[in-house]
Amino acid sequence: MAKPNSRKRRALRALEDLPGLFDTVDIDMSAVGDDREGGTGGQHRKADQPAGGATGDASFDISPESLHPRDQLMFVSFGSGSSGNCAYLGNAEGGILIDAGVDTDVVAEGLARHKIDMRNIAGILLTHDHGDHARSAYKLLRYNRHLLLYCTPRCLQGLLRRSSVSRRITDYHKPVYKEFEFEAGGFTITPFETSHDGSDNVGFAIRHKDKTFVVATDMGIITERADHYMRQANFLMLEADYDAEMLRRSNRPEYLKARIAGPTGHLENIVSGQWAASVLAENTDRPDILSHIFLCHLSQETNTPELALSTVRGAIEAKGITVGDATMSAEMSPERVQLAALPRLTSSPLYVLRRISSKKV
Repeated sequence: MAKPNSRKRRALRALEDLPGLFDTVDIDMSAVGDDREGGTGGQHRKADQPAGGATGDASFDISPESLHPRDQLMFVSFGSGSSGNCAYLGNAEGGILIDAGVDTDVVAEGLARHKIDMRNIAGILLTHDHGDHARSAYKLLRYNRHLLLYCTPRCLQGLLRRSSVSRRITDYHKPVYKEFEFEAGGFTITPFETSHDGSDNVGFAIRHKDKTFVVATDMGIITERADHYMRQANFLMLEADYDAEMLRRSNRPEYLKARIAGPTGHLENIVSGQWAASVLAENTDRPDILSHIFLCHLSQETNTPELALSTVRGAIEAKGITVGDATMSAEMSPERVQLAALPRLTSSPLYVLRRISSKKV
């Protein structure tokens, strides 16, 4: 094969000196327009060489961090409903799991699919001790020894009493207390009382800088304290468990119907919709409040995603408020609020949550 001539060799050397996509490039702007044949300007400089001293120099930094800010919140649900609940909330620095009622393989595969490193997760926030929220907690902890279990002492005792979980789960326990803040995974987290029939039940207000993500699931009524924290949410995971008519017509035993519809049971679609509509209507000057709502814990027998979405959307739109569809993406849009129903048995998309500063009502 013939050797390249001198001109081609010079061209190849010039290509080798070009920086990579994510290198920092210093460009001598004073030389722009002078890179002509025989001129002295327009020389390429490697990224690790110091910039020239000319006063006309300008720097252009291109990095993955500039494309994906490290404080951007990411949220994904691995399952939501009576068959199992587990979700991830985090950013580029780390994160937390919310409940652990989904098979550990599903969680591990879901995290890997989105390039989320389990080693960067601080622990599990446990809302209560029912199996659909806690059955995989010990296995996750045992195979990921760095994780901690954040729950109230009464919740832990209920878990030990109600299930066959190993008592060694106490080795991972980090006790938390209602309305006392604690730090985990780079978040400031406040547990708050919810009305449910577990041993001890909480929601979580999870704050990172100027963003607040609130988990409000498994509650028969919205108590005054739950309402207080839910109203602070930019992003809300809100229970919409059942449709009253579907529950009434179902073949479930009467005692179970009474439990579900009772004050320590679950939230009906219309109750969730009316609450959200009321808060949105009261915050027309605060478009960041409830900019995103993720309906969770939908019953497989007495609800459907379509019914839950239409009921909640209808209640909000009745207040003259526009509603966007966040089923596949929570990207910013002109609508006042983005609404999605989390899948019961499969993972949701990975949502990148951006706090909204201005929207049209």
